[in-house]
Amino acid sequence: MKKDFNDNDLLAFLGRLTSKWGTGHESVSKILDKTRNFLDSHNYKLPFIDKVSELLEMLSEYSKGNFSLNDAAVGWVVASLAYLILPTDLIPDFLPGIGFTDDAAVFILAFRQLSQELDNFRRWKELESKTIEIEKE
Repeated sequence: MKKDFNDNDLLAFLGRLTSKWGTGHESVSKILDKTRNFLDSHNYKLPFIDKVSELLEMLSEYSKGNFSLNDAAVGWVVASLAYLILPTDLIPDFLPGIGFTDDAAVFILAFRQLSQELDNFRRWKELESKTIEIEKE
């Protein structure tokens, strides 16, 4: 058994669990649903909300089996979305002005770690939209 268990190992483990659950698993669906509800229920605009929506969409497509992600990437996405929906995290979200600074920091780190996967996802979406256009013609 491996003795040194670093952060990347932990995220890859979380990703493997998610992958093992399979597409559309109740736990993944709950994270997707709770994140969507969280975003819908907040009237204010978080500066990183577009990126959160992109991660949400990427996990959704992964969950449907349409887009491929490695275990570590899945772990990063699941962990960052789960952190966002926790109301009592490091800095509680209900504190005006500062409540989402820790969430923003988590997403900045996640976006840096997932930059290649996000680029691949954007290219995949572009190819998918072109495929749909060709099929319509």
